[in-house]
Amino acid sequence: MSEAETVPRPESGVARARTLVARLLTTAGGRGGAIVILLALVVAFSLAADNFLTVDNLRNILRQYSVPAILAVGQTLVIVSAGIDLSVASTAALSGSVMGVLYAHEGWPEPLALLMGLAAGFAVGAINGFVITKWRVPDFIATLGAFTAVRGVALLVTDGLPVPDYTKAQEGRTVPETVTTLGADSVFGIPLIAVVAGVCALIGWFILSRTTLGRSAYAIGGNREAARVSGIRVERVKWSIYVFSGLMAAIAGCMLTGRQGSANALMGEGMELQSIAAVVVGGTNLFGGEGTIGGTIIGVLIIGVLNNGLNIMGVADFWQRVVNGSIIVAVVALDQWRRRAAAGRES
Repeated sequence: MSEAETVPRPESGVARARTLVARLLTTAGGRGGAIVILLALVVAFSLAADNFLTVDNLRNILRQYSVPAILAVGQTLVIVSAGIDLSVASTAALSGSVMGVLYAHEGWPEPLALLMGLAAGFAVGAINGFVITKWRVPDFIATLGAFTAVRGVALLVTDGLPVPDYTKAQEGRTVPETVTTLGADSVFGIPLIAVVAGVCALIGWFILSRTTLGRSAYAIGGNREAARVSGIRVERVKWSIYVFSGLMAAIAGCMLTGRQGSANALMGEGMELQSIAAVVVGGTNLFGGEGTIGGTIIGVLIIGVLNNGLNIMGVADFWQRVVNGSIIVAVVALDQWRRRAAAGRES
């Protein structure tokens, strides 16, 4: 064997750079690409705007994007199991509206009104799960129908008016004090709504990484038929996941009501897309079987930092939409490249 055959050729600069990037993107459980994007955005906006990296502005980002984070926690479990929930924002609006109407207009005690708001989210999740598992309606179609129908129910509940209406507000009947405190107040400078979002994220992390339900979600997302053959009760798991997503949406709706000081049937519009974008940007495979709550929170922060920074810089809303979409596509493209690189090394 010749010397040329035994001595490996030195790796070129381009090849070394590609190897370095691939290793970086596979760090932190595959969330390296999202982390790099987040840090790059923070550095860029800090250099471009003096008032970006301030305590008040960071607090504002936490407060504003805690509700999408709560929605995204439930969405993570759904997407990991190869599903999708387009109804989360509508469910949040319905839950907040039910709670507000029962408390401010009907005079129900605060705990009961809050419980019924959560029950509304449970009901929507349960119905979604039933339609998907028993009627065999595809997840996308079932939740797309709920996306519209649940908004309609919320409009019926509120008569299309804000809650409380002008008369009840004049009488001092507002939204429950508990949700107002959690949604709008801070402790030691930390918004309580961000604490609620953190607790929801911990619950989602525990379910996904430490329970049979979470392991089953990964198995179903990876290969549904193999999961069924292995003894996993696919229909029950899917139903439970949609119920969890509905409950997270209900909590988000109550927190949004508290942050705004009122409820209405149209609140939270567009947040269903934000939740899906955050999950995918955070490294969760849109086709199921892979993803983490930690990655989702990073995805929420990317979207929050991006929108906040562009607003501070005075970028027009039209251009913000272009930049937002481009960043999401770029991060997902990096994630797909990372997956292909990892698969190439394993083969």
